[in-house]
Amino acid sequence: MVNNMVQYINELLYVIPAVLIVLTIHEFGHAYVAYKMGDVTAKEEGRLSLNPLKHIDPIGLLALIIFRFGWGKPVPVDFTALRNLRKGMIFVSLAGPLSNIIIAFLLAPLFNWMSVNPIVLTGFGYFVELVRYIIVLSIYLAIFNLIPIPPLDGSKIIFALTKNPLRFLYDDTLNYYGIIFLVLVISIPFFRFNYFFMKTVSPMLNLISKIHF
Repeated sequence: MVNNMVQYINELLYVIPAVLIVLTIHEFGHAYVAYKMGDVTAKEEGRLSLNPLKHIDPIGLLALIIFRFGWGKPVPVDFTALRNLRKGMIFVSLAGPLSNIIIAFLLAPLFNWMSVNPIVLTGFGYFVELVRYIIVLSIYLAIFNLIPIPPLDGSKIIFALTKNPLRFLYDDTLNYYGIIFLVLVISIPFFRFNYFFMKTVSPMLNLISKIHF
């Protein structure tokens, strides 16, 4: 019991900073693309920033520490302010996951070099492990958010392709039922969510492991 607690606390030393970095990059990606496409909402609310404090949801961070599953503060986007609604919805929604994937691939050669360098492992072991967490969590977050279930980014991409995207975009009941469904598929073994999710994540992690300087 004590050993498990110590192991869990040690893991949090990597998980918390990694999650803060990954979520910040994700939300900044949304904010930046929305701003470039005509919506200044995120900028006016101070969310066009790489400061993690701007993107922390206190309850989400607490849930991460307790349940190992948390969330950040979603970037506010006024889709009606975008110069092209459909294209804007797709680009802004993809920006977060793509930002995470780009960071993961950029860090991959650095991690792969550090992880086999005994001098780096000896002197900068914590940093090497932290980079590994950032890469893995970046891929997890990107793939998870592309699931086409409200309120995840993937659902907004699907909405953008419908005849009346705004009808779905501002229907809060969809987010409510979507969250319930997500909880069910994650928690009930019958859905085998983890199995199918890992089938998507694993090939990308394998590809990253082969990227070198």
